[in-house]
Amino acid sequence: MTTTAYRLGHLATLIDGMVEGDASVTITGVSSLEEAEDGHIAYLAAPELLAAGESSQASALIVPPGTKLDSKSLIVTEDPRLAFSKVLELFAPQRRLPEGIHPLANVGENVTIGEGTAIGAGAFVGDNVIIGDNVIIHPLAYIGHEVTIGDQCELFPQIFIGDRVIIGSRVVIHAGAAIGSDGFGYYSDEHGHRKIPQIGTVIVEDEVEIGANTTVDRATVSATRIGRGTKIDDSCHVAHNVVMGENCLLCGHVGIAGSAKIGSNVMMGGKVGINDHIAICDNVVLGGGAAVYGDIAQPGVYSGTPARPHRENLKMLALQHRIPQLLDRIKELEEKVAEFESTAGK
Repeated sequence: MTTTAYRLGHLATLIDGMVEGDASVTITGVSSLEEAEDGHIAYLAAPELLAAGESSQASALIVPPGTKLDSKSLIVTEDPRLAFSKVLELFAPQRRLPEGIHPLANVGENVTIGEGTAIGAGAFVGDNVIIGDNVIIHPLAYIGHEVTIGDQCELFPQIFIGDRVIIGSRVVIHAGAAIGSDGFGYYSDEHGHRKIPQIGTVIVEDEVEIGANTTVDRATVSATRIGRGTKIDDSCHVAHNVVMGENCLLCGHVGIAGSAKIGSNVMMGGKVGINDHIAICDNVVLGGGAAVYGDIAQPGVYSGTPARPHRENLKMLALQHRIPQLLDRIKELEEKVAEFESTAGK
């Protein structure tokens, strides 16, 4: 973190909060409640953390309205978590590459580069690429031929952007991600597996964030599409021809098979698996590890394998836990029936 310090009153104005207590307290760092030291600021996400806030070594806390802590100076705000994220940005600002093209970057022919854009050492930019304003392309990134990148994007080291991929504005793609790699398409016969050319593209709409080592495959002939505002965690796989709506959230190790259609505002916990050609409607939540084998046409929370409404899945799990008891009961009844039949036959 930086050595920057803020008076609590000034900090409150920067994050749209109000001070209760000593506005002259000097804040030199930001931390969690458990690890905070003198001079640090932390936040309370819920009233049940009041005791932890009281015992914390933090000099000040960001709290929701109605919170009372006589031992601490406070910044009161309607959304403490959002305010805390703004404080994090203030104390740990991201370093920016110098504007311009580094001498060790490899930039192809007929490339259009907007104002304020930075291209780092060892980056490769293919021919006929269009790059918008204020884009950051970090060292060792690979941008294929005929790619379009909108304004204010940030592409981290060692990413791969395949030929003809279209990336919107304010998109962040983290290290090691591959956008526009070939889809997994083969024709199988008695001679083996013949590769089907994947000549489509990937369209990443505005304000998408794609995590490290995530792969989004290009379509066979049309476009794999990631909808506006969608956030994808590390180590996920979006296969060819998938169409994903707006503002989806995908946690780590999600796998979506080819040609699945995902609606908007869909949330997927870690290790969710989506079968190919599946359609999922808007406003669906899939619990971690859920396996979707069929279409989901109703909004709601789903979990389990195969995925079913969450409450139904909990009932199924409860019944599974009773199986040993039920088997013992069945065995007991079978013995009684056998005894009855033996007695009745005499």
